[in-house]
Amino acid sequence: MQKLFVFVTLAAAMLTSFGYTRAQDRASASLAGIVSSDAEGPMEGVLVSAKGLGSTIAVTVVSDGQGRYSFPADRLEPGKHSLSIRAVGYELNDPGLVEVVAKKSVMLDLKLNQTQDLASQLSNTEWLLSVPGSEQQKRQLYTCVSCHSLSTILQSRFDARGFVSILERMRNHTPGSMIVKLGDRLIPYEPVKMADHEPGRAGDAAFAEYLASINLSKDGKRNYEFKTLPRPKGKATKVIITQYDLPSPFNMPHDAAVDREGMVWYTDFARPRMGRLNPRTGGVTEWSLPVVRPGFPEGSVEMDIDSEGNPWIGRLFQGGVAKFDKKTEKVTAWGVPEDLLAGGVNVRTGMVSVSRDGTIWTKSNQNEKLYKLDTETNQWSSSPLPKRMNWYGMAVSSVGNVYVFSIGKGAVGELDVNAGKKEFVVYPTPTPNSGSRRGAVDLQDRVWFAEFYSGKIGMFDPKTKAIREWDASTEPYAGSYDVVPDKNGEAWAGGMHSDRIYRVNSTSDQVTGYLLPSLGTNIRRMDVDNSTTPVAVWIGENHQAKILKLEPLD
Repeated sequence: MQKLFVFVTLAAAMLTSFGYTRAQDRASASLAGIVSSDAEGPMEGVLVSAKGLGSTIAVTVVSDGQGRYSFPADRLEPGKHSLSIRAVGYELNDPGLVEVVAKKSVMLDLKLNQTQDLASQLSNTEWLLSVPGSEQQKRQLYTCVSCHSLSTILQSRFDARGFVSILERMRNHTPGSMIVKLGDRLIPYEPVKMADHEPGRAGDAAFAEYLASINLSKDGKRNYEFKTLPRPKGKATKVIITQYDLPSPFNMPHDAAVDREGMVWYTDFARPRMGRLNPRTGGVTEWSLPVVRPGFPEGSVEMDIDSEGNPWIGRLFQGGVAKFDKKTEKVTAWGVPEDLLAGGVNVRTGMVSVSRDGTIWTKSNQNEKLYKLDTETNQWSSSPLPKRMNWYGMAVSSVGNVYVFSIGKGAVGELDVNAGKKEFVVYPTPTPNSGSRRGAVDLQDRVWFAEFYSGKIGMFDPKTKAIREWDASTEPYAGSYDVVPDKNGEAWAGGMHSDRIYRVNSTSDQVTGYLLPSLGTNIRRMDVDNSTTPVAVWIGENHQAKILKLEPLD
């Protein structure tokens, strides 16, 4: 995104002929115009963002088939706004700061120039499309985005020897790490190393050779051309996106969850913190979480909200769960007893799900156990999960049945708590090794989940015990991380690699991919606010220290 800082007055803007100055347009928009370039003329699918000076809120719209962009009159506060765009291959020709005036409309055309630095604009999906290599090599590269984008690797000049030591170092830092850009500086933010050290692996040398063959270590040159994705078109341009800055550039909002009052709660992947965003004001409040296992990484992953509106947090390496009481603003932590947690010093309890009866569930994919907390007695119990499946996300149905997803193999596991023997049954996905990851249960108790490696989403029907799959993304290597069904029967998935939110119509199989304003969003868990029409989708921008709201206009 290119930041712009020059004044444009309303009078000067209105004197120019834009071909987009109808009275009804001026009445309904605070800022509007046409986006064009010499290479293409009017351009569809350009993201145009406006952010008031000193504000923590940015609003983004997308140009339509005639190149027209328009900010609704109620979305921009009066005052000076900086503009930025996202359109791969292009940069904005500096139009300056725009003065938004109450009850008036500024008409401003935007001119784009072709970029001289395409590499700085590529998403992780576009890097994976561009680099040469086998599918096995690209799959290894595919997993290198938890802490940083692929640009960090592919813009570097490390040789194979240097990469060998880097691979070992990266493997021994918590996943809740990232690289923060402050001005022109890149600052590694690595809160805590893993509790036990993992040495190099047998395949590190070969992978290091591959990385050195596709970065800039060979005379600063690449032997491949960049491949970019098409800009949004048609339905994908009919959207408004709002981004809310969090207090610190080191915030890592992993999960975002909206409550009945419209407040948005989030976990922090790196720090022992949780927060609440008030979308009506942009105000953010954060609270500390207790550290129950000193010396272990302190971040959190999943959040679920109970029937009273209280957030519950999966504490990952802290080995337990925490509850935030909205009335008292107090946090209570429950650590899984060490005898039940046994399975290695880096055992994680990242996920948390709340049953309607108040039972709390969490799990560990390291020791492959499912944990149950009885909140009335404060007693924990555990049950084993099938081995070597790498069980990741989880969800609970309205009748209390527990579902877990195998990212290691591609499967849905069902624990029927109402069965006499509390049976746990595994249902493989139709696509082998799909990488089922995170999901949610809809109003019909059907279980939806993302398939991280196949790029699909799946739906398990507990009545028929059958799994149906849909192509979730419109491009390969999207990295479907999570999926949430809405009240209309549509499903929403986040592309961790592609910076896109995908809308899947399960009846027509139509997929709409909404491009997001920030490069390297690193989407994790998402949530849908069903109280609005159309629905609104919320995510945490894990690597951008922002909370994002996406509102489709249809």
